Amino acid sequence: MNVRAAIVVAAVYGYFLIFAQFSFVELLRAGGAGLMQEKVALGIMAVGGMASGFLAAWRGASPGMVRAALGLAAVSSALAPFAKAMPGVLGIALATGCALGVATVSLAAMLPAWCGVAWIGLGTGLGYACCNLPGVFTQSPGGQAWVGTGFALVGLLAVPSVTGWREHDSKKVFPIWGALAIFTALVWMDSAAFFIIQHSEDLKSGTWGDGLLWRNAGVHLALAVVAGLWLARGGARMIPALAWAILAAASLTVNIESSRHLAGWLYPAGVSLYSAALVAWPGWFSGADGKRQAGWRAAWLFAIAGWFGSANGIGMAQTLQQVPPAFVAGAGCVVIAVMVLSNLKRWRPAMAVAVVGLVAMAFPKRADFLAGDAAARGKQVYLSEGCIHCHSQYVRPGSLDEQNWGPVRDVKEVLAGQPVLIGNRRQGPDLANVGARRSEKWLKLHFIDPQALAPGSVMPSYAHLYESAKLDDLVRYLRDSGVKALPKVMETSAQWKPAQVAPASGGKELFGMHCAACHGPNGLGNGPLSLEFARKPANLVSGPFVWTSAGESLDLRIARVIKFGLVGTDMPGHEVITDAQVLALKDHVLKLRTSSSGQ
Repeated sequence: MNVRAAIVVAAVYGYFLIFAQFSFVELLRAGGAGLMQEKVALGIMAVGGMASGFLAAWRGASPGMVRAALGLAAVSSALAPFAKAMPGVLGIALATGCALGVATVSLAAMLPAWCGVAWIGLGTGLGYACCNLPGVFTQSPGGQAWVGTGFALVGLLAVPSVTGWREHDSKKVFPIWGALAIFTALVWMDSAAFFIIQHSEDLKSGTWGDGLLWRNAGVHLALAVVAGLWLARGGARMIPALAWAILAAASLTVNIESSRHLAGWLYPAGVSLYSAALVAWPGWFSGADGKRQAGWRAAWLFAIAGWFGSANGIGMAQTLQQVPPAFVAGAGCVVIAVMVLSNLKRWRPAMAVAVVGLVAMAFPKRADFLAGDAAARGKQVYLSEGCIHCHSQYVRPGSLDEQNWGPVRDVKEVLAGQPVLIGNRRQGPDLANVGARRSEKWLKLHFIDPQALAPGSVMPSYAHLYESAKLDDLVRYLRDSGVKALPKVMETSAQWKPAQVAPASGGKELFGMHCAACHGPNGLGNGPLSLEFARKPANLVSGPFVWTSAGESLDLRIARVIKFGLVGTDMPGHEVITDAQVLALKDHVLKLRTSSSGQ
């Protein structure tokens, strides 16, 4: 029964990670959902999760409730790839939240009846490890949704039938307010860091890029098992504090390229440590004297720390490209305060946590930790390298600039700049909102070899900046400059339609000029630059068009991607080509796909 309990833990949290936190969000974006629609869907999921968790606590946990929740979860993720319109998407969000709310609360209350606390570590580690397997992590969003369905079904079959509470020594390690505060801080910091790393190609490739996934899976499993054994031996008080210190070091080292490899080891270690403690707390360390009391404490813990902490962490990180030290310090203050205030007599552990935290904050001690400082230095690089002579940073009101380069800034804001960066003349594209239109990785590759990504460009190479780290600062400045424009750029892309003109001739030649470097001459996703990106360019011949939004014809969806690229990915737009050329490229892409299906 111990093994079956561990499998159920792995299934529930594997499902939560791969589908609810990852695949569902990517499916939303692939379907063309805007930022507000995404927040509404995730908000509905969170509300459903919190409400159903309290309902499960009120009804009382049982094996049947766990099975029913996992069955609903399986159906929800299986239908998710087919939900195109917002009513269907919101229904999936609500069903997923309700399923997870019941499953997590009921499971936490039933675990003491099924296994010893050490097995919680094994189950948590298996869930994280399976999600980090290359064949799972690199799946398309639709494929990951089906993996989530598999998790839920395996968990459903493994649920033990035992219902009685197994008597054990349930200690109150922290008061309820302390547990809520400390785990909320950890989940919040973890969620923010994960979102930032996952959506910044440089950070992602250095921490859990394709070649590092097996290592991450191993670290997750090993540290979760260690956490389970440590919990069984009385380490429940110190594990959350140590987890914060490790996550703090990971969050800070990931911001610097030279120390990013350390974050790849530290991040999964810290996450697995606190996650095992989080799952075990209601049943073993909250002072609960039965499964009903454990269920209520689980409902409060997962509502506030799980749903509220995760949603706020992601919400605050959506426009960030580096993990702010303020996030780390804020979470650390909460952890230390709980350690001190919950047991003033035990000052030595609290002091130890404080010392470890200060060391984590100070290593490595470099100004590049502050994203704002990097952007300020990047602005100086922009000026010193003469970028102002060929690029403007001023979108001209009432012109095609607004469609191609993004929203207009108030003239007073532009003139208030020190110095004013309107630009002397425009020989290259306007850069006012380039951070909303190009990924960090694309910008870096373009600076190193402009002609590889823009054939015929007269822009010189700035590869020499790479050796002095100035290139990172310059890219940071350009990326930060477009953060506020993201919603408007996405809105413009979703509303654009090409003019009713005949496609230009030479679609194949246009593809070779603008697309082959990444997608390959035959559209197979194997171009000479394809290996430079954390996620390979799409296979336009046989790969699914998961990235095109729903609700319009396939022709229009592809044309929009060609014209404006895909915000949040490495796919750039081709804003300066004519509508006739866009249509020619669209026809060539469809021809590649049609010829493949006919073979």
